[in-house]
Amino acid sequence: MKSVHNAVQEQFSQHADYYAQSRAHARGDTLNVILDFAEPKGTERALDVATGTGFTAFALAPKVGHVVATDLTAAMVSKAAELAAEQAIENVTFSVAAAESLPFATAALDLVTCRLAPHHFQDVPKFLREVHRVLRTDGLFCLADSVSPESEKLIAWQNRVEKLRDNSHVYGYPPSEWDAMITDAGFLIEQTSHVRNAQMSFLWWVRPEQNPPELVQEIRDAFAQLPPEDAKQHYTVRLSGDDFYFSWPMYAVKARRVC
Repeated sequence: MKSVHNAVQEQFSQHADYYAQSRAHARGDTLNVILDFAEPKGTERALDVATGTGFTAFALAPKVGHVVATDLTAAMVSKAAELAAEQAIENVTFSVAAAESLPFATAALDLVTCRLAPHHFQDVPKFLREVHRVLRTDGLFCLADSVSPESEKLIAWQNRVEKLRDNSHVYGYPPSEWDAMITDAGFLIEQTSHVRNAQMSFLWWVRPEQNPPELVQEIRDAFAQLPPEDAKQHYTVRLSGDDFYFSWPMYAVKARRVC
């Protein structure tokens, strides 16, 4: 059986250019919230976990002393380094590393961020323990990720749809489970926020040029079967001809290592 790490590496190795052009990853409310939560003072030693093509690391770079950007997939790290060079960002360095095994000494960092990635992680509690380990006492952890609504039916629906479209998807937790896991890892939660990223075109997101027509139709049908109130309230579905626009619910957390 293919491991989660192998599935993630296969998926993102093929689509580094796609993610480099993604509006949802390049900007949006989650990025602004991460920056607000981080409260950078200009001297921090920061880490951006699962950086993808580097958007969060690039936004942090002018506001901190130095950023290390890690990702499990070498192709994503290579693309991020290319973009950093194009933008003449000099205080970001890059490393290939799994979120569950961070290549840093204990208490080495002031700030850790992670945005739009943990639903791909093999072991979220282990990732959180690693973040706690590498942060100094009083250091900050700022997270934003897509989440499922607090509904067993919608948790199952959303994770099924995400997995159909991308087999590197592991699990989208509801906010209550995130709070419990972060607290269990030894953090004090200081602030949370329910946010959104930019709406996505279904036809852009589902990548019909990459996925078979019957799979695209299955995912389209799953959206069509949502009760209208759930489609509007939780996923902001807006019809547009043969296409439609939607967004996933997002949750952001500011947590501090207190011991």
